[in-house]
Amino acid sequence: MPSAPKLSVHIVTYNQARFVGQTLDSVLMQRAAFDYEIVVGDDCSTDGTTEIIRDYQRRYPDRIKPLLRKTNVGAGRNAAQTLEECRGEYVACVEGDDYWTDPDKLRLQVEYLDQNPECAVVHHTVEHIAWPGGESLGEYPLPHYRVDRSEGRTLALGNYIQTCSVMFRRKWLPTLDDQYQELKIGDWPLFVLLSQNGWVGHIDRTMAHYRVHANNSWNNRPADYKIRAMERMAWYLSERVNDSSKELWKDTILALAFKDLILTLKSLAFLKSLAKLSYFINSSVKFKKPFWLLNRLWPYYRANYVVTVSGR
Repeated sequence: MPSAPKLSVHIVTYNQARFVGQTLDSVLMQRAAFDYEIVVGDDCSTDGTTEIIRDYQRRYPDRIKPLLRKTNVGAGRNAAQTLEECRGEYVACVEGDDYWTDPDKLRLQVEYLDQNPECAVVHHTVEHIAWPGGESLGEYPLPHYRVDRSEGRTLALGNYIQTCSVMFRRKWLPTLDDQYQELKIGDWPLFVLLSQNGWVGHIDRTMAHYRVHANNSWNNRPADYKIRAMERMAWYLSERVNDSSKELWKDTILALAFKDLILTLKSLAFLKSLAKLSYFINSSVKFKKPFWLLNRLWPYYRANYVVTVSGR
């Protein structure tokens, strides 16, 4: 069996034939003195994505490792199973509709992790691009999240890490069990669990484009769907993070419950509003946070507002 590469590039795709070629080209253009593999998990695409991946694998057989599903397994399982096939010391992620813009991205992040053994995850600045027009929609994360080092517990306030910017140590990859694979959000909880092992680093250099388009599944979901998905994720993480993070994830659950209550009140659904209010009060009592609304609402409102205006 060949020796493991220094790095694995983790790519997941589903019906992204319009984009995946540029994604792969942006990985193949990287200037790296180390060996790296490209592991591509395609979730039984029907639009020609699979054929494009096969063509790239024929041209770069020593670099590209395709995992082509015969049946659709869902985004969570596709991502988790593709991660299991990554053999590198480090793993870099990019989804099949985003792409890297800096040929030195991998080199810079590998050097960063090599030089900072206590760093669990390193990310960088990303530009959001409208598709198909190509207009710039701003950069992510916002400036106050672009700090050299941050504690993983701050991810409870919001996900400030863009998937196409991340690199992490594979040895700290958690067990991605069935419950994880059933979550509607996969990147945020992954970064949280990884960061339980060390701090989060940031390189303030724009090195990737995140496409914003009609088929971005998360962007087009209604508000109540997003709340349900984040709430389920928060409960999942509250049972798995260390003690220094548990209280913050309980706060997140309460913040989501309060936001859900406000949205229901705005819809003038009286009975549903009573049920939401009861859930919020009962959760506050369960977590022994009866005055949460008075002393913890503002940090979460601010974080959620920042996430909203940044286009996530």
